[in-house]
Amino acid sequence: MPSNLDGNDESRNFLFQMKILAAIGCFLILLFSLRYGVSPEMLRILGVGLLLAGAALLSGFLLGFIFTIPRVGGSRGKDTTAPTKGDPTSDSGAQPDSVPFNANLVEISDWLTKIIVGVGLVELKSIASNLGTLSYYLGVGLRTGNDANPDPILSGQTAGMAILIFYFTLGFLLGSVWTMIGFRSGLEQQVKQLEQQNKTEQRRQQTANSMISAEASVSLNQLDEAMTTIDKALENDPQNGFAVMTKARILKRQAVKSIPPDQDKLKQAIACADQAIALLPNKGEAIYNKACYQAQLDPNGLRKEVLANLEAAFRLNPGLRKVAIDDHDLVPLKQDADFIKLMH
Repeated sequence: MPSNLDGNDESRNFLFQMKILAAIGCFLILLFSLRYGVSPEMLRILGVGLLLAGAALLSGFLLGFIFTIPRVGGSRGKDTTAPTKGDPTSDSGAQPDSVPFNANLVEISDWLTKIIVGVGLVELKSIASNLGTLSYYLGVGLRTGNDANPDPILSGQTAGMAILIFYFTLGFLLGSVWTMIGFRSGLEQQVKQLEQQNKTEQRRQQTANSMISAEASVSLNQLDEAMTTIDKALENDPQNGFAVMTKARILKRQAVKSIPPDQDKLKQAIACADQAIALLPNKGEAIYNKACYQAQLDPNGLRKEVLANLEAAFRLNPGLRKVAIDDHDLVPLKQDADFIKLMH
């Protein structure tokens, strides 16, 4: 039995009581087999009784599961994950929060439940005779002694039906309670996890769309609009290193629009570059951008740092060396001997 059933005192008490009942049933089967003493016949009857108990328990558990299986999302045959009118997720391009599930198991449960109930009602009159026939076969398996003596068969029939009814009922209760408590709890947890994953993916997609829109605004030199867009993207996903890099680039472009460049904006761009480096430690572009911003801020005072950052960026991405040769941001260092050496 899954540990989910042990989630509270009531379920633990129920499970303990069911274990006690199952143990009592096994003990009674043992007593029934001992009437023949310790012998091969006793072992055979004990084995048959335990196999019958196990089969009845499993059948009852399966039926209890079928009858009480929960529905994911609500009603049968209806996709409750579809956005409705007035729902904020119904806007164009929005995704529903919940995740649609395959409802085949629920539908099979409905069909089997109706079939079992329907057949049971139609064949109600013949149930007694069918049980009598079944009890005869059970009695044969649980009897010993002279075949001409009917007593062992009759006692075997009684014992067989008792085992069947007892363990079938016990299995049905266990299946029903486990499905309502353990299975339902696990299913709800899985639904929540999938919904969280879906929401995370939506945020990432929204962030990606915002970044594309911000880049378009940058290309049109609409820097204020680009900054507003990228800030919204970072509100959605503050750990997106590429969005942080984009914000740093926008800050740098805003800084160099004035002459001399806006020092505060450049410092903010460098701070964003540091954040991007922390989020993308294996990307040379973030380190390269920081070097460019430092070169614009103070090419003389930050010369060593600029060169060290460029060297680190080239190690991660050698292709940036070609970019650096014609980069306007690095013009203040173009005559520096160490810079020239670094380019080769």
